[in-house]
Amino acid sequence: MWYNCKHMHNRKVLSGFTLVELSLSVVFISILSLAVVIIVMNSISSYHRGVILNQVNTTGMEIVNDIRASIQNSSATSVKSECGNVYAEGVAADSILKKCENDFGRNFIFATRTASVKIGNRTVNNVPVYGAICTGNYSYIWNSGYFYTGDTNVRVLGDVSQAVLVYKVVDAAGVKQTVTAPISKLLKLHDESRSVCIAAAGADYITGAGGANNRFDITSEAYDVVDEAPIDLLEKSTGLALYDLSTSVPAESTSVNNMFYTVSFILGTVSGGINVMSTGDFCTTPGDLDNGSIENFDYCAINKFNFAAEANGG
Repeated sequence: MWYNCKHMHNRKVLSGFTLVELSLSVVFISILSLAVVIIVMNSISSYHRGVILNQVNTTGMEIVNDIRASIQNSSATSVKSECGNVYAEGVAADSILKKCENDFGRNFIFATRTASVKIGNRTVNNVPVYGAICTGNYSYIWNSGYFYTGDTNVRVLGDVSQAVLVYKVVDAAGVKQTVTAPISKLLKLHDESRSVCIAAAGADYITGAGGANNRFDITSEAYDVVDEAPIDLLEKSTGLALYDLSTSVPAESTSVNNMFYTVSFILGTVSGGINVMSTGDFCTTPGDLDNGSIENFDYCAINKFNFAAEANGG
């Protein structure tokens, strides 16, 4: 039998990818690459939020320690006794003095102002925007983070502006001069007479911190002059601010001559569209269509601090 060797040597074996196989490979590589990108972005986002949350917690504990120390060194004298020092006895049963005594002098240790806040497409009402607490040693005046966002989609509505402190100092010539403190996120003032909260309470003993003009004005001669320059406890924490600061009427113990305060505050970033009135995630998520146009979600962090302190100073 004869074979055609020439014909056999000319046969070629063809191999390679078909068009379908190549397309599937490209799709698989694209999906894998996308998954890697998503994982890396989520890791970076988690890292950023972790760093910021750690900053919130660290700064928050510094504020806790500062306020607690102020309370511990404050007088254990009943706050209710301040009522008689400020208001004269009236003949009417509903006199200012009686209102103050029935309230155990609450307005002498705590004041706040609420307003409407725009968060994306929402309007949130009755949001705390500034206020003060007075420990009987140092007083603290705070302004909400909504004043510092720099975002027109997250801001305080109406004509409400940041609270300021108006006080007096004595110049080199011995003359009293009126000073308006710069706008501050958390201003600490030596104020043993609780003049900040007394000024906020007003003549009618109505809670409405600073009145309509947002001024904690303690320039009355009754409060004399400030002996220490006020300091901003959040001056170096540019990206953080308070969203609430409150305390309760202290529980008094006459047997051991001390008082117990409970204090709470919310500290968070000024970015991220924080909604402190929310019942869910306080940071606005990118997928929340009702709060569109809010950026920097990855840089949003918030925490609430609650603590108790005992006043047993002189």
